[in-house]
Amino acid sequence: MSNFIAPVHLELYFSKIFTLILIILHNGTFLLLLLLILPIFIKIFISLLILISALYTTRKHLLYINHPLHGCILYYDETLNCIKIQLKSGQKVNIAHKIYINPQLVILKIDGYFDRLIIFRDALDIKTFRYLRVYLQHANICDN
Repeated sequence: MSNFIAPVHLELYFSKIFTLILIILHNGTFLLLLLLILPIFIKIFISLLILISALYTTRKHLLYINHPLHGCILYYDETLNCIKIQLKSGQKVNIAHKIYINPQLVILKIDGYFDRLIIFRDALDIKTFRYLRVYLQHANICDN
């Protein structure tokens, strides 16, 4: 199996689909908040929480600022017979078993980190995205 598996470099682009989803979610939440019958100070507090959520999500998951998985390399480890990730720092880590693979979306998580990498199909070129999906579906994930 390892003869035909080349490493996958995850240099992600800006995702228009993810941007649209974030706009719809945060604006929809804000509009629903306006319909609730609550005191004004509670509405202001919840509005601030929605704004903080929008800023954090945009910074971390849309622009990939300080995201540990941005620019990582997925490779096949022949000795362990499984997929591993090499971060930009050079550290080699395992993929967590909680990954999500869909024709439109891939969500990666690594052991020991809280952050997930959300990859929509327009964040990578189509060939790399397809290769990544097949790579994750058919290769073994390392055990801890």
